[in-house]
Amino acid sequence: MDFVVHAAFSVDFRLKPQSSYLVLHNPVLTEVADSIIPSKSKFTHTVSRSLRISHENSKFSVSAFIAVYNPKLDMLRRAVLSVLDQTMPVLELVLVNDGGSEEFRKHLPDDDRIQVFTKPNEGVAATRNFAITQCRGEYIAFLDQDDYWYPDKLKEQTDMIPAPGDICMVVSPADIVDSNGKAIRKKSRTRVARAYFQKIASPDFLLALAEGNFIYSSTPLVHRLVFDRAGLFDPFTQPHDDWDMYLRITFVGVPVYCYRDRALSVWCMHDSNESSKVQAMLLSKCRVEKKLLKVTNDRRLQAVLNTNLLVDYLGRDSIVFKNRRYSTYRALLRRHLVALFRDRGNYRGEMAVLYRDFAKRVRRAVLKATRRYAVSYFLPEKRIAK
Repeated sequence: MDFVVHAAFSVDFRLKPQSSYLVLHNPVLTEVADSIIPSKSKFTHTVSRSLRISHENSKFSVSAFIAVYNPKLDMLRRAVLSVLDQTMPVLELVLVNDGGSEEFRKHLPDDDRIQVFTKPNEGVAATRNFAITQCRGEYIAFLDQDDYWYPDKLKEQTDMIPAPGDICMVVSPADIVDSNGKAIRKKSRTRVARAYFQKIASPDFLLALAEGNFIYSSTPLVHRLVFDRAGLFDPFTQPHDDWDMYLRITFVGVPVYCYRDRALSVWCMHDSNESSKVQAMLLSKCRVEKKLLKVTNDRRLQAVLNTNLLVDYLGRDSIVFKNRRYSTYRALLRRHLVALFRDRGNYRGEMAVLYRDFAKRVRRAVLKATRRYAVSYFLPEKRIAK
C-alpha cells in the first residue's frame, strides 16, 4: 500500500483574553473551542512517506453516514449496499433524512446495522452535524447518497492508520462516472481527478488545499475527536462546507493520510448534483475564501486566496453575461480584471512554479472573460420589464 501522510506545520495555541476560544497561529489564524484542544499541542512540518501497515488482528469501530434528501432510490440502494458489503464490516450505517420524503425507507435492505433518523430540512451541513452526534463508532466515514464505495474502501483506509484509535483523517481518490455508470472522459473532469495526485505530493498541503478542494466528500474517514478539535460543519459555507471542514482539520494539525494506489470511491455526476448549481457553488466558495482571508497572515496563502476570489468573481460575472445584462457585465469585468492584473504576482513567479495548473486556470479565466467582454458589445441587451 502506497500513501502520503501530511502532518501540519508548527502550531501555537493561545487563549484569547476573556474568551472561550483559542487562536491558532502560524501560518493561519483561526478560532476553535478551548475545551477541546490540548494546551500544549505541537505539530511538525509537512512530511511524506510510503508505508505498508496491516491491522489484521485489530478492531476498528467505524460508523458510515449518508445524508438523505429525496434520493433516486436505485442510487441510494447502491450506496447503502456498498457500505454493508465492505470487507471490513461497519459498526453501523447512519442515514439522516433531511426533511425529505420517507419513501426510501421501504427500499432499504433488512440489516440491523442500519439506523435511520429524520429531522427538519436544514441543509447538508446541519445534517452532517446531526449525524456526528448520533454515530457511535470511533471513526466516521462519509458517503453521499448518489455515490458508492468499492468493497475494500474501509479496509484499505484503516490499514493506513498507524494504530487503531489514532486521531487522523484518511482520504483517497475517486472514480468519476455519469448517471449510467460510464467513466467521464471530459478533459475538465480528468483534470479534477488528476489534481488529487498532484496536490498530495505538494510540499505545502495547506496551500494545495486552499488553492482548490481536491478531497471528494465520499472519501474521508475521520476520527470522531477530530470534530472536537476542528469544530462542526459550517452551514454558512454550504455547499462548500466540506472544503471548509478539511481546511480547518488541516489548520489544527490533525494528520491527514492520503491514499494513492487507486480510487476507493465512485462519484456519480448528474444534473441534480449540488455541484451543478454554479451560482450557489461560486457564492459559497467565495465565503470560504473570505473566511480564511480574515484570519490568516500567511503571505502565500493570502496570495492564493485573493487570486481565487477574483477568478470566482469572473465566474459570477459570467452569470450576468448569460442573463444578457451586458452593460453590467462590462462594468463588473473591468473592475475584476484590473484587480487581477494588479495582483498578477500572485500567480506568477514562485506560485506559478509551485502550481502550474493554478496559473493556467487563471489565464483561462482571463482569456474567456476578455473574449466575452468584446463579444458583449455586439449582443442585444436584455430588456427589463417595467
